[in-house]
Amino acid sequence: MLKKMHFQSFTKRLQKSLLILGIAGAATLTAIPVLAKYYGPYSLFQPTASGGHPYRNSKISIADTLAKDTKYANLVHELKKAGLFDTLKQENAKFTLFAPTNKAFNALPAAQFKEYSKPENRRKTLAYHIVPGEITKKDVDSGSKITLEGSAVKITVSPDGNVMINKAKGMHPSIETSNGVIVEISNVLKTPN
Repeated sequence: MLKKMHFQSFTKRLQKSLLILGIAGAATLTAIPVLAKYYGPYSLFQPTASGGHPYRNSKISIADTLAKDTKYANLVHELKKAGLFDTLKQENAKFTLFAPTNKAFNALPAAQFKEYSKPENRRKTLAYHIVPGEITKKDVDSGSKITLEGSAVKITVSPDGNVMINKAKGMHPSIETSNGVIVEISNVLKTPN
């Protein structure tokens, strides 16, 4: 009888322990994806300075890195037509490129793409996606940075923690190259004028 009571007591304690362990495990598994997807706003522009956040690293130039990734095929084509592709090959200069993907180019309305396709507009628009130098914490905090086109691009952090470049969302992780950083963005930027 004593053994039976001892066994029942042990069984109840074991059940309680397993229940607590199960709840703790479920809470941990639920939290991990949330924690894994958070990136500080500054890590978008300086990927190696972002602690443990993942980033993609390339030992070649921005231009050569873009040319190797098929999701930037439209951007590569457009940069070549605008005469800016070779600018992004320069090893003696640093750039930050806001890089719209093929999906972003394909999402442009027909009328907007027609206007964009004029040679003077293409060059101006694409130059607006290139920032000479690196974007620092001070630039993000100040809210803007002058582009190669000459106008300032607006940099903000939304309430949900996303970095916005004008109305485009900056996508993590960025790519660090030998001559700068590529920041994937959700849509093609429009110049201020």
